[in-house]
Amino acid sequence: MSVHSGSPERAPSGDRRNGARETLSTLARTATAGGAEELGGTLDTAARRLAEPMRLAVAGQLKRGKSTLVNALLGEEVVAVGQLETTFNVTEFHHAARPRLTVHYKGDRPPREVSPDELARLSVRDAASLDTLRGIRKLDAGWPNELLKAFHLVDTPGLASVHRTDAANAAAFLGIQDPAAQEESQQVLDAIGRDAQEVHDDSVAELDRADAVLFLFTRALGRADIQVVEEFVGAHQSAVNGLRAFGVLTRCDQFWPPSADLPGQPDPLEYDPLDAGREIVAGYLGRPALRAAFHTVLPVAGLTGLGAQTLTDDEYVSLVKLADSDAQVLVNRLRSERRFARQPYEDLPVPPEERARLLHRLGAWGVHRACVLIRRGADLDGVRGTLLADSGVAALRDLIVEHFGNRSGLIKLDSALRLATASVHRSRALPRDRTHGFAFAETVNTVGAALERFRLSDPGPAEIALLTGLYRGDFDFTDAERDEVLLVTGERGRSARARLGLAPDAPLSAFRTALADRRAAWRVRVDDPFHAPPTVLAARTVLRTYDRIADRVASAERLLFHDTD
Repeated sequence: MSVHSGSPERAPSGDRRNGARETLSTLARTATAGGAEELGGTLDTAARRLAEPMRLAVAGQLKRGKSTLVNALLGEEVVAVGQLETTFNVTEFHHAARPRLTVHYKGDRPPREVSPDELARLSVRDAASLDTLRGIRKLDAGWPNELLKAFHLVDTPGLASVHRTDAANAAAFLGIQDPAAQEESQQVLDAIGRDAQEVHDDSVAELDRADAVLFLFTRALGRADIQVVEEFVGAHQSAVNGLRAFGVLTRCDQFWPPSADLPGQPDPLEYDPLDAGREIVAGYLGRPALRAAFHTVLPVAGLTGLGAQTLTDDEYVSLVKLADSDAQVLVNRLRSERRFARQPYEDLPVPPEERARLLHRLGAWGVHRACVLIRRGADLDGVRGTLLADSGVAALRDLIVEHFGNRSGLIKLDSALRLATASVHRSRALPRDRTHGFAFAETVNTVGAALERFRLSDPGPAEIALLTGLYRGDFDFTDAERDEVLLVTGERGRSARARLGLAPDAPLSAFRTALADRRAAWRVRVDDPFHAPPTVLAARTVLRTYDRIADRVASAERLLFHDTD
């Protein structure tokens, strides 16, 4: 008889979250009853967050394609994008049965629900909205999207280098290199009454509150990007590490067509711009700060990925017409997007306005690639599916679900404990007065001691430390052992079958054999006198993880084959 995927091992993940939630809720009541109301409120928030979907923040410097990537991940045009269609405000998306939009204001002004149509209009191009924009702290958007059942997506405004605080150069401070774009963005900041430091601070605050982070770069990693990453990672190591952060190289479609001076002069008809992105990514991962900060860095063409999912029937018809033109002529015309969208080329059987719409939908490479697919016989669904795969968006989405989704309980537990512990530290640092006297201090110490006992008794914190150190390269593990650690801690799924790498129809005997082999191997690692203490501690955590799986498999065997009455 086989064990179904998830039956021996899904229970502890849920039990762990329930146990942590109950512990934090109990400590919240203890803190409030003991006069530490602020600590109690924070503990209650930490407990409630364990029952909510993960918060995944999309971060990076200004104009790095964050909103386009959010749309691409959602598979629909929800966030306004464009040259300056951004409010420089945080927008958080969560699942809702119908579209809803709530505006949270600065100061004491209460939140207000407005029409979801306002989301697109709350942009800097709407002069009538400037007074509203100046007072907004955050936009909270409910949306009927499947991905949002698992994750809240947070679109952040932009990060900056803290060494560049000249308000007169705010746009460059946020990483915009083009002088015209700098001037235009500065005008926007001035109009809405914000400065670059405030935008940066809002983004940092959201990243500190997030459970996981997608950090965006564009093209070659410039000095400003490197400085922002290294400064931010150095100051926020608990928020940005291999357990909870991916890097994303966006706008890879802009590497097409290939430059004429590239080695071997690649053929633009067959050239894949994501190959250039992969070469850049390899350079990123050679930097110690980035390698320690991110689980991986993925190349993505966000606009093409979004367009693949939103391509209309009429646009497909226009692409079919373009595909009838000479392939090399089309490539040559696409080298200048401005002229492609405006010039009445007689050798292209599609008028300029239709070409402009296609560029807006897919970008130049997306238009070229779609025409290649159509020449090979692809229908509308075939173009959509292949473009989505080619863009890297599907792979990013799958990796988000696989890595963050399978580890959601563990990552949220880590976030909750960090939030609770930070609040305890703040409470202990308060000066003694009538409000924060001996009884208050005793309450805070009681809560702090209980949190520490929970950390020592619950396996979650130990697994978090194991994975964080693994991604940093702290342990003397072989590549095969590293892959095994990722597997057994849930990288490929949370069931006992997935953690042991067994086939879906594996019998219980296969579970027992695999567990016996792996536990024996890791006992040897634990007892090896030549390993440094961090490696021994990590090996002991792995062994205990196998022990817990063995307990669940034994429970499943008792339920299946023994009388439990």
